Amino acid sequence: MENIYGPNFDLKKISAADKKKYMKNTLTEFPAVASIILHIVTLGIFTMIYYGIKHGQLPKITEDDPSAGKAIGFLFIPFFNFYWIFKFWIRLVDRVNVQLKLRNMEEVPRGLAITIPILKIVNIIPVINYMTFFANHFVIIPITLALLQSSINKLAGGK
Repeated sequence: MENIYGPNFDLKKISAADKKKYMKNTLTEFPAVASIILHIVTLGIFTMIYYGIKHGQLPKITEDDPSAGKAIGFLFIPFFNFYWIFKFWIRLVDRVNVQLKLRNMEEVPRGLAITIPILKIVNIIPVINYMTFFANHFVIIPITLALLQSSINKLAGGK
């Protein structure tokens, strides 16, 4: 799958001034283990809010990069949230990956960001929802959060 910024988005073609502008962020460090524990204890509410806020702490590269309010708020719109949860996670991982690429660091696997919303949507199917709930909340999301938060911590530390 291609980057959310499209096939024409090439970091090598960005001017030095734009690179410097895109590298600015207001990310803060937070222990990855704490994000996993809080995700489990709050049944995902912490994750939705905390990582929604991360959207607002990353620089806007395109006009459709969501703010924190938009990222979180759209998750509460019935039926639209089935679409938005894909955008929420994939856009967040892609935006973090752009920051990592700008600094020549290892990227977060995008496949994990795609798996989370798929399993969340499958949760609406009776009987299957028990299996996918536990797989998602106790395996897939914790792994994704560990990798994502570790990368965010690297970005926050090396502003």
